[in-house]
Amino acid sequence: MAQSKKVRGQGKVLEFKNRRATFDVAVEKTFEAGLILTGDEIKSIRSMRAQLNGAYVKMLGAKMVIVGMHLSEAGAPERSRPLLLHAKEIEEIEKAITQAGKTAVPLRLYLKRGWAKLEVGLGAGRKAHDKRNLIKERDLDRIERKGE
Repeated sequence: MAQSKKVRGQGKVLEFKNRRATFDVAVEKTFEAGLILTGDEIKSIRSMRAQLNGAYVKMLGAKMVIVGMHLSEAGAPERSRPLLLHAKEIEEIEKAITQAGKTAVPLRLYLKRGWAKLEVGLGAGRKAHDKRNLIKERDLDRIERKGE
């Protein structure tokens, strides 16, 4: 998982990326979701102690939750945390997951005006041969850049 800590003006911009998810899933659409967190959980995020490795998004009743996101300073580091999305967005994601066989994965965790936000990607899982082709294309692009 890639972490970046950028300074813009006077405030910090914290960002955690789930690079493995973009490799395993061909993301077609993204959604921005808020997170319901406790005080020690937001403290973990602000102190750069969060991990999205192995995390996934699923439906739990009529709401969406993120499962497997690790916040190390929290009392329950692996608990499932509810996501805040508009009803139409939840319906769209649920329809895509159940009918079209798509997958919802967390792509990025960041702070926006002090609030923790999660970027959720919706897409189809990649097969092994698609992953090999992706790696081959990246290698060729890297070689071209070095040659120029």
